[in-house]
Amino acid sequence: GSQINSYIMAVNMATYLDRALVLVEPPLDLNHERVISQASSYAGGSQFGCPVDAFKETVTETSSLRRDASSQELREDFPRGFLRLVKQPAWLSHGCEVPCAHHYTYDDWFYLFKGPLDEITCINSDGSITNVVVTGGSALRSVFRQNEGAMKGNHPSPQTERWALNLGATPGEALTFSAIRSPPEIWDFALGLMNKAGFLQFQPWIARDVELLLKSFSLPLKQEYDAIHVRRGDKLVEEARGDVILYWRSQGHTDYQNLPTDYVPFAHYLSKWDGPEKCVRDDAGELQIMEHNVYVATDDPVVVHEEIAALPNHINETTILWNDCHQLSFFFNPTDASAFHLNGDGEEGFAGGHEAQAEADSCFDRYDRNIASIADMMILSKARIFIGEYNSNWGRLIRTMRVRLNKEGPDHLTMTLDTRIAWGRTRPLPPGY
Repeated sequence: GSQINSYIMAVNMATYLDRALVLVEPPLDLNHERVISQASSYAGGSQFGCPVDAFKETVTETSSLRRDASSQELREDFPRGFLRLVKQPAWLSHGCEVPCAHHYTYDDWFYLFKGPLDEITCINSDGSITNVVVTGGSALRSVFRQNEGAMKGNHPSPQTERWALNLGATPGEALTFSAIRSPPEIWDFALGLMNKAGFLQFQPWIARDVELLLKSFSLPLKQEYDAIHVRRGDKLVEEARGDVILYWRSQGHTDYQNLPTDYVPFAHYLSKWDGPEKCVRDDAGELQIMEHNVYVATDDPVVVHEEIAALPNHINETTILWNDCHQLSFFFNPTDASAFHLNGDGEEGFAGGHEAQAEADSCFDRYDRNIASIADMMILSKARIFIGEYNSNWGRLIRTMRVRLNKEGPDHLTMTLDTRIAWGRTRPLPPGY
């Protein structure tokens, strides 16, 4: 989620500054083409793992080479950075290649990115001159903060019209955007334009393998469904502890060192469905049961399963009656037993005691986790109702993907698919935060 959020911020910065957005990829070490000997610290040269397409030799699910990645040679032309995940649209790159490639290497760009935030000028091999701002990660936020005031305050203006046009707006939409003065409405209109333009395009191998995985899901995706995102683990310990304490205080628990759990219970997410007083009744006054297929995306599937088992009013093992009229049938990612995070079973890698898993982990395993995460994102983004929080990168990203331009206007220029915040902050941050 953090990489895609950074990309979202970069898209807004490049289009606002009226610049091409070019992604620089880490090089393949041509002297050591084996998978285990890349410039990247990740096996396969990419944090997003290895699709079968990445290798010179054909690899199948049953191939013995799949079990020994170190014996395979990567294709020299295969993406290794963020481009292994996404396909950069030409309207963002303006069709530009990485500038001044004959003079600046990847290490040079990396050094500039880590240094002072200055614009540089370089000369291309054809003699043309290019001005470049090199940024990424936390440095990108510095660029955003330098321009945030103007992005919010310089309305109306030719620059904000141009920003909208660069995001794919029609001339009429650009005029509407430039006239907006409310910062939350500015950010949402920009997101609506980005989503309309299809800014997030996955590489063909990602789209193919996500589609194959989705076919294995028991969730009936052709029917209407709802979704819940439950983020726990290291994210709460490091960043959301205060919000967890606030939740338990609201439940009458004031001993912060002895809370019932160190996370917000799953049942609280379910409280976002209407109570019995809003249930629909027929002419005889009988409650009408509303059936919901509910997809649950979580990094804590074992505990969430236990919490569901402990809920009242079970109809069967995976279905409950909630608030008298909501029949909730729960579905999970079929890979949950083996895939929680891209890096393992935690954001920083495999937890202590899981050394054997870490030792056996391969670039194929990492890729499988990547595909499972993207499948989750697609399901959550398209759900009729989404229940989550803004404490995690993933929760903020899902909200971003659910913003639409409102064709009905003009009272509401954008709309967000039904998104309900279970706990923590309730106001979304600027795009990419």
